[in-house]
Amino acid sequence: MDLEQYKQAISDAIQSEIDARVFYEKISQGIKDDFLKTTFESFAKEEGKHEQILTRIMNKENITTAHFNCDKDFKVAETIEMPEVTPDMDLKNAIGLAMKNEEIAMKKYTALAENCEDPELKLVFQDLASMERDHKFKMEQNFVDVAYPEVW
Repeated sequence: MDLEQYKQAISDAIQSEIDARVFYEKISQGIKDDFLKTTFESFAKEEGKHEQILTRIMNKENITTAHFNCDKDFKVAETIEMPEVTPDMDLKNAIGLAMKNEEIAMKKYTALAENCEDPELKLVFQDLASMERDHKFKMEQNFVDVAYPEVW
């Protein structure tokens, strides 16, 4: 990956984190369930942290990493289509959309890590991919609870 491709990838990742934060903030404002409201608010804060990490990378500040190892993955997101955003979106589709967004982010950071030759940056991208995998896992748990309540 050349320098311009790398900068564009980081810039795109920053915009993705901003979009995810705004999405989670918007969804959290429309949810009545306190647990899910708190979950979405927490995700919004996490996406804001990811934006800060990526901005520091883009500005070449020192980065410290805390390697995450979030291997849990139900792979539910891989079994559904991307829900369409509508004004009257129901909770199942909102969670489904969040789950798909986390899957996309996880794959993007995994690809960046695989294509990164700098060991420190590679670890940062691996950490970001792990954080997104953890978000995806939590959304998958919520999706199963909402989409398939008869199981419980």
